[in-house]
Amino acid sequence: MTFFDRISADHLIGAHRGFRAFRPENTLSAFTASLGRCHFVEIDVQLTKDGIPVVFHDSTLKRTTDAPLVGKRLRLHSLRINAWTLDQLKELDAGSWFLTSDPFSTLASGLVSQETIQAQLPQKILTLTEMLNWAMRHKMPVNVEIKDQSGSKFDKNVVSIVLEVIQATATAPQILISSFNHDYLFQCKALAPHISVAVLQSDQHPPELIRYLQAIGASAYHPADAITDSALIRMLRAAGFGINVYTVNDKERQRQLFADGATAIITDFPELP
Repeated sequence: MTFFDRISADHLIGAHRGFRAFRPENTLSAFTASLGRCHFVEIDVQLTKDGIPVVFHDSTLKRTTDAPLVGKRLRLHSLRINAWTLDQLKELDAGSWFLTSDPFSTLASGLVSQETIQAQLPQKILTLTEMLNWAMRHKMPVNVEIKDQSGSKFDKNVVSIVLEVIQATATAPQILISSFNHDYLFQCKALAPHISVAVLQSDQHPPELIRYLQAIGASAYHPADAITDSALIRMLRAAGFGINVYTVNDKERQRQLFADGATAIITDFPELP
């Protein structure tokens, strides 16, 4: 049984970093806002200096936290997330940036109010443990994207660290692991063959795609929308693979992908069909 067999619906909607068009991405507020709007949430995982998996997209803290200010107080000279311990990261505000950046113009358009965001501040960076405990309470399936840790001291064991958290939170049945680092997916299947994995790809498809996915033991393929067409979808579905397309915010494009047979779309504007 795969991750997808446990979701009793067609035309699956994945909330990209939570409801990130309306809330600060990868925060508890974004995940909570996605409830009732999606079939699963997609999150990103990085490792801290002390080897704790946290829910965060970028390799640096600059874009979505007040790290430049807090770092001066803590006498930290790097904004790379793997240069900060968990205790240091917990001092950051990971929500206020949304008020000034308004990344999807939802504040400017009045779709969400500044007062709503301010009432939920500060938002803290979540550990993977905290996030999966939330997911367990809400029975929410989670697509865990392991960000590439190449060049860091945890590159060789990031997969085992993430799997330990999944085991400790007893969430394996509701987890799909994806990564652009496909070596991580091979490791996942070797260490935890019962957990579903998906191959992320942004620019071009691997040669002999079906054989490649079979060799990894993947349940699904996650291509960027720009490299996805109906022929690809038909080929993958005929071979027994799910295909989850990212990041698709246009409603007409979503309908087209589902009509072509896509398993799921991952979107910044999650809304159940």
